[in-house]
Amino acid sequence: MKLARALVVVLLFGAGQLQAQNLAFVACPIVRDTKTVPCWLAEYKGEIYYLGNQGGVAQDFYPPQLNHEVLVEGVVGEGPRVCGGVPLRMVKTSVFLEINRACNTILPAEDAIEAPESPARPPTGEAVSWVRWDGPAESTLFFDFDNDFLSLHTSTAVQRLAQYFQQSKASEIQVVAFRGSSKLSNGDVLTEQRDIAAARAAKVRDILIGLGVPQTALKVLLNNEARTPDGINDPWSRKVTLSVKMP
Repeated sequence: MKLARALVVVLLFGAGQLQAQNLAFVACPIVRDTKTVPCWLAEYKGEIYYLGNQGGVAQDFYPPQLNHEVLVEGVVGEGPRVCGGVPLRMVKTSVFLEINRACNTILPAEDAIEAPESPARPPTGEAVSWVRWDGPAESTLFFDFDNDFLSLHTSTAVQRLAQYFQQSKASEIQVVAFRGSSKLSNGDVLTEQRDIAAARAAKVRDILIGLGVPQTALKVLLNNEARTPDGINDPWSRKVTLSVKMP
C-alpha cells in the first residue's frame, strides 16, 4: 500500500537525516490570516505545525473549524516552514463535534508569511486522504475520526462504483464498514464509538440505493471491533470497502 510505504521513508529535515516522524495529537486549530487565503495550524508540545490552506471541497485537505478541537494525524515533512509552521504531510484532520470556545485563535497576516499555492486537486489526481482505488470494482473510502461524513471525493467514488455495477451487469456490491482507533503521540488511545461502522455502512448503502442499485444486490457487513492502533496507519483504519461481485 502506497500510503503505508510512504510512512517509513527517510526524510531530510534541517541539517541532518531523521526518520519520518508520525504525529497524532488533539489540539485547538489555529487560523493564520495571509494576503491570499488563510492557513490552518496547530500547536503540539510548543511547536507550531502547518496543516493546510483554507480552500474548496475539491482539494484533498479539508480544513478544521474554530470552536472545535481537532485530531491531527500526519507525518513531519521536510523543508522550510510553511505559513510559519513545520509542515505535516499526508495530514488528516478530524473535527470533534463538541464545542470548545477556547479554540478561537486567529493570527494576523505578516509580511514575511504567505500561504503556499494549493492545487485544486491532489497532484496524483486522487484524494489519497479520502479514497483508494484497487481497480474499477474495488474502492476504499476513508473517514474522519468518529464521523460518517462523506466528502466530495468519497461521494464521487460511490457514484463511480454504482455506475460500474450497472454497466458491468454485476450481481452484488459488498459493503464492509470498519471501526477505527488512533494512538496519540503521548501514548493515549482514542477509540471510535461502537455504532460508527453501522452509521457509515448505512450512509453508503442509502446513497447506492438512491443511485439505482437494488437493495437486494447489497451485502452489508460490519466490523465493530476496533483494530489495535499503531500510531502510523490509524487514519486508514476508519473505512468502508466497496467490492463489485460478478455472477
